Amino acid sequence: MSPARLIHLTGSLALAALIAGCEKHHDDHDHEGHSEHGEAGEGASFKEGLGLQFPPEVVAALGVRTVEVEKRSLARTLSLTAQVFSTGQSPRALSLVSPAQAEGLKPGLKTTGGAELVAISRTAQKATGQVELIFSLPDALSASDLGDTFTLSLTLAADSPALTVPRSALLDTATGTFVYVVNSPAYLRTPVTVGASDADLIEITDGLYAGDTVVTAPVNQLWLSELRLTKGGGHSH
Repeated sequence: MSPARLIHLTGSLALAALIAGCEKHHDDHDHEGHSEHGEAGEGASFKEGLGLQFPPEVVAALGVRTVEVEKRSLARTLSLTAQVFSTGQSPRALSLVSPAQAEGLKPGLKTTGGAELVAISRTAQKATGQVELIFSLPDALSASDLGDTFTLSLTLAADSPALTVPRSALLDTATGTFVYVVNSPAYLRTPVTVGASDADLIEITDGLYAGDTVVTAPVNQLWLSELRLTKGGGHSH
């Protein structure tokens, strides 16, 4: 093993031990009669509505980085999942998006793969909360079978400024998309709705306000720590 890899491994093990020690301290205090997460004194803790909290030395060891949410103009790039619903001479595919994602879209737009947006239907929006985008498929996809799915990418020119966060701030889970908002002195996992994106930024259409501060790293480590505190040790209430 190279010296660099050995140093990295040693550092990771030390960090894991530090967090585990703080969480054990939390466990010990919980078993002394605390009824809610987060009443663990100096240890790592979690409390509903407040969020995840670490001692300063763990925050420093984790290398927590944050950024302020602000409005920026970005060239919108929508990555869409489309499903073929009509085959033959004029194959068509359907993609369902949120009203925010459909904002500014017009028939005639072409994806990077050559598919063309031919219709936008809002007839089911009231019932489903989604907008239907219908695409005609290029020759390269004309042999697709009914029900086939693929990814399409639409790029639009920069429009009016929108709330954005770096891609690294997003946490995608089985229950939704979240960011960790700094809720001093804790980090509160907050659900968000995403819109357009570019290479570096993601538009947030719901869940955050300008001036909020979100964690950009290490988001996955915060999530794992929250799971350990709320699920792993029987701390769910």
